[in-house]
Amino acid sequence: MVVKKRTALALQRMAAGHSQETLAAAMDVERTTVARWERGKAEPRPWQRPKLAKLLNIGAAELDRLLRLTCEQTAAESPPGPTGQAELQPGPNRRPNGNAVQLADVDTLIGDWAAANSAGHGVGKTPWVTEEEVGVAEGMLAMFRQLDHTHGARHYARQVRDYIDTELDAMLRRPAADDEVARNRARLTAGFCELAGYQAVDTGSPVRAQAYYQRALTLTTATNDQAYGAYLVAVNLGHLALHCGQPEVALRWASSARATAGTAASPATRAAITAVLARANARMQREAEATQLIRQAEELLGAADGDEPTWIRYFTHAYLADEIAHSLHDLGRAPAARTQLTDALQGVGKDKVRRLAIDAALLASTWLRTGDLDQACAVGREAVTYAARTGSGRCIDRVAGVLADLQAHADYAPVRDLREFTRAVLPEADRVAITLSRGA
Repeated sequence: MVVKKRTALALQRMAAGHSQETLAAAMDVERTTVARWERGKAEPRPWQRPKLAKLLNIGAAELDRLLRLTCEQTAAESPPGPTGQAELQPGPNRRPNGNAVQLADVDTLIGDWAAANSAGHGVGKTPWVTEEEVGVAEGMLAMFRQLDHTHGARHYARQVRDYIDTELDAMLRRPAADDEVARNRARLTAGFCELAGYQAVDTGSPVRAQAYYQRALTLTTATNDQAYGAYLVAVNLGHLALHCGQPEVALRWASSARATAGTAASPATRAAITAVLARANARMQREAEATQLIRQAEELLGAADGDEPTWIRYFTHAYLADEIAHSLHDLGRAPAARTQLTDALQGVGKDKVRRLAIDAALLASTWLRTGDLDQACAVGREAVTYAARTGSGRCIDRVAGVLADLQAHADYAPVRDLREFTRAVLPEADRVAITLSRGA
């Protein structure tokens, strides 16, 4: 069996975060039409090309180039002789003069026309997606977000991915009742993809996280939601770059997001973007730049009011304190970081268990840096307790990092007690700590 390589158009469609089904739904064509475009057996109509280019996040010239390249690729891969396609063949009353190809092309056009105009009309046709249906899915997203905050990604990441692959994809294949419903549906799907990406980071799958974030970003382009797009680039993709140890990339992406959004984004959104810039600079030991950006983020968040988009309302002063604490810790300013962590732990909310675990682990690290082993062990125990209530891989890694740093004081009684407690309630963190200690 010969396995054909994906064509240039198919690869661009995947990079934009679309399956053939979701792209077909957005274009109001059949999935087989998209498949024919990607096999070089048909091309989008002139009036379809601007919308297709926008969905693929490319320009018109780039789309034309990809279409030409796709045709060249499929021509090179096609063996001579019969193609196996269900095209009309010459018969007694047909002349072999190329009319078969032309008729097949018209057949594609008719299929597109039928798909775009018949849905939702008559008995047995696909029903419209309504605002009420989108509202139900928004309630599911809010529920999944809360479960993720409290329990971490390991318990519910699979359910979120399954919901995207089944319920949301089915909703995307159906026509929307009106343009507003279509925009809200796209915005909802972007929110689910953002959550799935965040959960992928939490479970140690950065490649999957990047794919989900890219799909979410593509959807914000389709809905013309520039502020949310800037947030995804800086806060989600930027944090992903920091998580992968690439602060230069995080700085570049967050800078691009801030420049693109400008003052059109809300104060809280700009504060969150600025906080990522501060963290990237701090990771690169650029203290003056990081300090200035921290001040800017504080001023921006101070100017925020109640009229913030729903997706940024979580970013309170407690969350900004968390971002500042990480920056100060990277700069080696442990006492200042502790002050911010106290604010973060008191204000983030008792239901945000993963955030509490991460901040408690960081607080323990600041005490260790200033040589206070008793405080480090006491707060470390709190971090273990919080982390044991979640299924978060990041919490386990943060706790394991603290335990590995304490290994130099393994004979000290509070350190031994903390290690024994961790073995009892969070054994995975203890195993990771052993690996880290051996690596050191």
